[in-house]
Amino acid sequence: MDSVNETETKGKFAIKEVETREEMDKIMDVIWVANYDPYEPFAQLFFPVLGYTKADREAAIAESKERFWSDHKSHIPSHWFYVQDTETKEVIGCLQWEVEENNPFPDGPPKLTAPWWPEGEHREFTERILNQIYAPRANSLTRRHIALNWMSVIPAYRRQGIGSLLMAHMISFADTNNYGCWLEATSMGKPLYEKFGFKPLLKIAFDTDKKNASDVWRKCEHELTPPPISAMWRPIKGGEESMNGAWERGAMTMLSESRHDDYMKDVQIMAFEPLYAN
Repeated sequence: MDSVNETETKGKFAIKEVETREEMDKIMDVIWVANYDPYEPFAQLFFPVLGYTKADREAAIAESKERFWSDHKSHIPSHWFYVQDTETKEVIGCLQWEVEENNPFPDGPPKLTAPWWPEGEHREFTERILNQIYAPRANSLTRRHIALNWMSVIPAYRRQGIGSLLMAHMISFADTNNYGCWLEATSMGKPLYEKFGFKPLLKIAFDTDKKNASDVWRKCEHELTPPPISAMWRPIKGGEESMNGAWERGAMTMLSESRHDDYMKDVQIMAFEPLYAN
């Protein structure tokens, strides 16, 4: 397998893989800035500010930096990359992917938890959303693949090709090493991913209904419910891979709610389109 950590330079921008805690902290600063302009509900699930003061926000940022660095160091498939402006040395964009050589979900979808939230309905709400996202991933990603998890660009550098630069770096590695690629896309990110050969497999709208919902739960629904997302797949080297095989079976398993009904009962499949015909 070719190396993933070579530095790549395009004009005034350089792509580097994270090796140190200092680099990871700068990436987290990018993510915090990018996901508040505009406000992105999905990111707020991961980065709760438990209060209203500057100190509360600083504490939340510090907690997230510690958590993400710890997760990255303990998770072998994880690769974080960042774009640096070679003139100002500022970190301006980032991307994280996981390289999986085997099925990472041999026992079906994991039961995801959100311990960064205190015990209570905010944590319960976050866990409900996260498990709805991962159920399609776990049902479909049963062979070697790359999964993209995070990508952010700070507002001042948007529309300058930073997202395309990051995606091209990932796709080059994937094509060189014969990986298919998976991601979950917001409506804002979907056109970029389609540009690189990703096609929608299905769309998920989040079910947050709860009997006798409290005011806290309703507040979570209002502030933290992400818009529908699209699960997207790019075949090896962007080829015309048949969807009448394992990938289609994985998606159809979700639709029939067979062995993973505990996880899939809250998932609303809004659209299922086989991407390729034999």
